[in-house]
Amino acid sequence: MSNEALITIAKRRPNLTRFRLCIINPQCPDYLTNQPLDDGFGAIVEHCKNLTRLSLSGLLTDRVFEYIGTYAKRLEMLSLAFAGKSDLGLHYILSGCKNLRKLEIRDCPFGGRALLANAAKLETMRSLWMSSCQVNYEECKFLGRKMPRLNV
Repeated sequence: MSNEALITIAKRRPNLTRFRLCIINPQCPDYLTNQPLDDGFGAIVEHCKNLTRLSLSGLLTDRVFEYIGTYAKRLEMLSLAFAGKSDLGLHYILSGCKNLRKLEIRDCPFGGRALLANAAKLETMRSLWMSSCQVNYEECKFLGRKMPRLNV
């Protein structure tokens, strides 16, 4: 996959409401530029204004989450795997995606500190699933008590 291909999809299909791309080798960069796929996925969320569901994986930095938080205003479901570099990525998502209802995170570096610091932003969410992340059981219990309507 390449950023160029993702940008082409974004520009030619701006009416997409759902986008899912599963990259088999998650640490594989853009095969043309050897760069992360941030710009390509950034173009998807910038051009596809009606996007409600997004699933992505691959070599992605926190920059892609800044794009998602900035442009994906109608996003209701987000699924992430093997992506991001720090807690800042989770902060961008929770700060920008006001309509998010379901968040699935697997094998990402996000931790309990970012999750608890942004807990108030989880008000609209109904489901949070994190696997192989930097969150412990006590943090999950605390979040469950603080947000009783959220399925943690």
